Amino acid sequence: MINNILQDREKRYCEILSLIIKYSMPVVCGKINYPGDNKNTIEAQSAFRILQQLLRERFTENSKHIQVLSGHDGSSILIATNFKSLEAKKIAVSLEANHSLGRIFDIDVYETDGSPISRESLGIESRRCIICSDDARICMRTGCHSLQEVVDRVNQLIHYNI
Repeated sequence: MINNILQDREKRYCEILSLIIKYSMPVVCGKINYPGDNKNTIEAQSAFRILQQLLRERFTENSKHIQVLSGHDGSSILIATNFKSLEAKKIAVSLEANHSLGRIFDIDVYETDGSPISRESLGIESRRCIICSDDARICMRTGCHSLQEVVDRVNQLIHYNI
């Protein structure tokens, strides 16, 4: 299963690069940070529909292309946008910070050279752990929390906010 997820991530990145080449503009990629091997649960799909709606509301007017992908890594939406890449990233970070489901939104913005814009490049701290609020990357790397604990917390957040 993990190989299928990794293959889907690679396909998505290739599609992002293809859109960058075709439109010569930044690409916004939105998906749900859902733990575990099953990225297509009812909860993940419900949260994705909300994310998709929010991104369409914010970017459709200033976009050349929108497409939705689905697979083993869950659903994602790709938007080739007329916004400057830093402006698009500010919108993305605002959604992640201010929406009730923002903790599980994963909205990346890719420059026209294919590189993602980091939160740090905007002077914004890295994402916090959904369980303990420490740096999420450290908790993931060290396995501070069980997979079930994280899945339960994410599902609780989704059920509470939809």
